Order: sequence, then structure tokens, then C-alpha cells
Amino acid sequence: MRSVLYYLGIILIAFSVLQAAPLAISALYKETVEFPMRIYAIPAIISLGIGLVLVSLLKPRPMTPRLSMAVGALGWFALSLLGGVPYWLALDISFFDAFYEAVSGFTTTGATVLAGLQWLPKSILFWRALTQWIGGLGIFTLFLFVMRESGARHSLMGAETHKAASERFSPGVFSSLRILWLIYGGLTLVCGLLLWVEGMTPFDAAAHALTTLSTGGFSTQDASIGYFAQAGFDHAVAIEYTILAFMFLGGTSFLVFWNLLRRRWRSISGNVELKIWILLLLFAGSLVVLADRSNATTIGWHAHIRRSLFHVVSIATSTGFTIRDLSTTWFSPGTLQVLLTLMLIGGCVGSTAGGLKVFRVSVLGSLLRHRLRTILGSRLEVMPQQLGRHRLDRTEIERTVSVVVAWGLFLWIGWMLTTLVGRLDGWASLSGMVSALGNIGPHYIQPSVRANLGPAVKAVYVLAMIAGRLEILPLIILFSRRTWR
Repeated sequence: MRSVLYYLGIILIAFSVLQAAPLAISALYKETVEFPMRIYAIPAIISLGIGLVLVSLLKPRPMTPRLSMAVGALGWFALSLLGGVPYWLALDISFFDAFYEAVSGFTTTGATVLAGLQWLPKSILFWRALTQWIGGLGIFTLFLFVMRESGARHSLMGAETHKAASERFSPGVFSSLRILWLIYGGLTLVCGLLLWVEGMTPFDAAAHALTTLSTGGFSTQDASIGYFAQAGFDHAVAIEYTILAFMFLGGTSFLVFWNLLRRRWRSISGNVELKIWILLLLFAGSLVVLADRSNATTIGWHAHIRRSLFHVVSIATSTGFTIRDLSTTWFSPGTLQVLLTLMLIGGCVGSTAGGLKVFRVSVLGSLLRHRLRTILGSRLEVMPQQLGRHRLDRTEIERTVSVVVAWGLFLWIGWMLTTLVGRLDGWASLSGMVSALGNIGPHYIQPSVRANLGPAVKAVYVLAMIAGRLEILPLIILFSRRTWR
């Protein structure tokens, strides 16, 4: 218990510094009269104060995997509570809705309870974008820079495995973190500059760059990316293509970029997950183009193909940007089924995307293939379990199966609860739960129903967003007695 709170204190101290960013934006856009600085200063002071008390009074044990998972799960709740304070103080919403917005931001889900985004203060919009950018690689991968113990860094980084790289970039954890954030920051900068050149304001370009590479999907406009075409931007098509490209990059393992920079062509060409990822997007995009081909008569084939692929990449990477609301009749039932499948699968391991991950789905397919070969082959033939050139050991298979089973059980329980408590129909309830657990954002719940979701349904979604972000197991460990001994 003391160790968990000690490490949580270090994270809270580091978190308090982040409040300086929206303070600077507030001052830059002269919002400090209508939205005083206390909106950001109060949570910063609370975070710093609690963190200093915990670190001063408690002494930690060496970090263990179980302890790191507990710190991870508890930390996501604590930081979301503090991260929601600015929304609560600045906007006319309940604290629970503010907490929901913060959870959605940090987990890069992108579901929102806010409307009229274009009229909100710039500092609030920037805070929303910043929470997603921090959460993109995992809030602890940033705060681990302040950890002194390399063992603690390694364990806490492991608590957010699916967001950080599945393999180290270099032997040292600190060096790996530095490389990871340099790649992430560099891609974000390039994305922002391109969007600025294409006609976005500097603020909108920065906000959308932060939420594109993080595959978060918070926009500064209610109409999301569809706004720029509706508003008559000269380069709206270029904006859509740029965001599409960087969503794809955000959903691709960052280890691919590192190998690309180091010219490790063999590692890239032999990456089975990357090949399956690209083929999956092309196949799903083709299905959507065919399923919604009647839309081409309205907007033309080029726009139809571009926007079909945009939504496929947006959902597969769990970004959640849209050009049209998914709950409208613009999308055929066939398209909705394709997109729901992509919500379940998600992006690559070692990326900022949510979902089960392409690698894990590939492992399950490899297990099925191996089983069939075993049944059909000779009894004397020994066939190793592998995925491409990558040999699958027992630990990796057990980890994959445990995560998939836990994911499925959590999805089923949440689906039932939101159907019973929220009075949602089965299809809408399923899409809402898949969206929350996969950290997607968009779902098939009608806007009128979405606006009246009760606290019970939102509470289920909050748990689902954090569970999906941490891949279920750390959240379960948090409720184990042995964790707190």
C-alpha cells in the first residue's frame, strides 16, 4: 500500500507541471479575465501538494510487476480526477461529466460530453488535446523520466505495454523512452506544420496534430474533420489526406519507424504484423467502398473512396475522427459491421492505437493454423508455433490468450449492463461498449440518446475506457487483497 502511494506521489508531482501549458495558452489568448488562472492552478497545487506529502512520508519497496500494475491503474483514476477539474471549474457541467471527459482524453478514446466546441476557451481545447497526446504513448512513459530507479522505470513501462514499444529501442529503458518520444514528437511536429500550411489556424493545426498522432480524435469543432469541407477551406481535401496519413502512422508500431531510420530493411520486410495491418486496411477499405457505392453518385468516386478509406483508418487506428457521424444513414449496415470489426481489432502493438491489436489477432489465427496442421499432419512431425519469422513461446501465447479472454468477458459484461441500465438497444449498446473498451470514440448510439445517457452508463464506460487502455488485467489486480499487503 505504501509503495503504491509513494510512486503515485512522484507521478502527481510530475503531473502538476503539465498545468503550465494551458496556463500559457490562456494568457496568450487573453482568457484570464473570463476564465481565471485558478482553473488550472487549483488542480496543479492539489496534485503537487498530495504528491509531496506522499513522497515525504512514505518509503517504497522495490518495484514489482504486480505493484507497477496497481500504480498504473490507480494512477489513471487519480490523474483523471485532477485532469477533470479544469472542465468542472470553467464549464457548466457536473464534476462526473468533467471526470468522464478527462478519462476519455487520457485514454485517447475521444468520446465527449461537450458541445459547441468552437465556442469553448482555447485553453480548455488545448488541455483536451494535450491529455490525448500525453495518453497516446501512456502517461507513465512521460513521467518515467523523473524516476530515479531503472527497475521502477522498467516495471511501470511494462504496465502500459501495448502503448509503448513491445521491444526496446536500445538496452537502457531511459534511452528507449527518449527515442520513443523523439519519434512521437517529431511526427506530431511534421503533422502540425502540414496542417498549418494547408490552411488551418496555428492553434487548430497544433490541436489536431496532438490528437492525430495520439490516435485520440478530439477536435476543435463539433463536426470533427468534416467541418473543414463544410466551411469551404481551399485545401480541405489535403487536410483529410494529411490526417488520414498520420492516423495510419499513429496506428503503426513505432519500432517500424526506428528500424526505418536505422535502415533495417530486413526487419521491416519481415514484420508480419505490418503486412497484415496494411492488407487489413486495404481489404476493409475496399469493402466499405463497395458497400456504400451509392454515395458515389452524390459526392463523386474520388471523394467517396477518400472518405471511405478515411473512416476505415480512423476507426482501425482508434482515432475516431469523422467526416460524417457514424450513427447517420449515410453508412450502410454492411459498412457498420466492417467498422465494428475494426474497432475490435484495433492497430499495431507498440503504437498509440487501441483495440485488441493486430498482432494478438494474428497470434490467435496462427494458433488455429497450427492446430489444423497438427491434426492433418503426421504424428511424428514436430511443428513449432510461429508467426512469420517470429517464434511464439508459451509465455507469449498465454499472455495473448489471457488478454483476449479478459477483453471478451469485460465486453460481454459491459454490453449487458449498458443494455439493462441504459435502455439501449443491443446494437447501439454493443457498439458503445466496443468503442469505450477499444478506446475508439465514435459509436452507433443516436445523438438524441447519447445526450441523455445516465451516470450509470457513463460509469461503465469510464471503467471500460481505463480497462481497455490498461488491457484489463491491471484493473483487476487493483481489486485484489494481495496487492495491498
